[in-house]
Amino acid sequence: MVERYACVKLAASYGDTQLMAPDDAAASFFKSPFRAHETGSAVDIAYGDFGSPASSPVDGVIVDIREFETPTPFKDRNFKEYLTAVRCGELVVRILHVKPDLGIGDRVRTGEDFGTFIRSGYFYFWNFSHLHVEVRMPDDYLRATSNMPLDLPVGVVRRAFPGGADLDSDIFEFTGEVVLSNKRYALFDCPDYSTDGHFNGYSVGGFLLDGFIPACDHALHRFGLVGKCHDAPPFDCFKSIGNSHLVYSSSVNLIVFDRENRTLDVAGAAFILFFSKPLIKLVPTRYGKHLPQCGDVVSVQIDMCKD
Repeated sequence: MVERYACVKLAASYGDTQLMAPDDAAASFFKSPFRAHETGSAVDIAYGDFGSPASSPVDGVIVDIREFETPTPFKDRNFKEYLTAVRCGELVVRILHVKPDLGIGDRVRTGEDFGTFIRSGYFYFWNFSHLHVEVRMPDDYLRATSNMPLDLPVGVVRRAFPGGADLDSDIFEFTGEVVLSNKRYALFDCPDYSTDGHFNGYSVGGFLLDGFIPACDHALHRFGLVGKCHDAPPFDCFKSIGNSHLVYSSSVNLIVFDRENRTLDVAGAAFILFFSKPLIKLVPTRYGKHLPQCGDVVSVQIDMCKD
């Protein structure tokens, strides 16, 4: 096997089991709606593209590979999914969204390619290619649910109110220039980002944002606030897991507007944690719907819903 990534960083851990990612990757713990993310038991490690090589997040031996069909509204498409189980000491690391090139009994090493990224029926059209990774007990790696919360390598967020001057302590605004725009999403670069020294992202009240926040009224979703902070989170939380807090998006307002202060018709904005320079993703209301173009200046504003 070729070691594709010589430089890797810690994405998450469970006890002595460390889940590593390429240093150009991004990580998300709470953007996905699936159950293991609700309990803080999974991390999505995003990099590359669909069809490109995926590297192993751990050292270990492949003990099981499962291929199965996933839900899809497209009758002529074959959205197969793959579960790869890697034994690491006394535990098993469960990996999804990668078609393995290796077989049961083969050894994988951190940073070495072991398969290719796939798009299954679990993906939204706007998702990045990524590995879904969990740590499980050896007799419990097939179930979708998990309650083995990961340890997140997060510290104190150094910039509490990025994105220029805030209107008040309850309103957070991020302004930047669109650097990529296609039919699936647009990415914009807000220069005033925050960091905890390990992850980079965009913060509210001393916590890094991790998740998708819809722009529509009272949309039911959830997102995470990540970081070590003595202050209470700026939004009402329904669950706390270590240094993370979960928020229902129906309790916040998100508005996207252009340089002329005109509201843009988008589905919402997605925030994740980067090892390098972070970006904010704008999601269209449907595939191919018009989005801001490269060079456009846009702003995202988030505040608490008022009763």
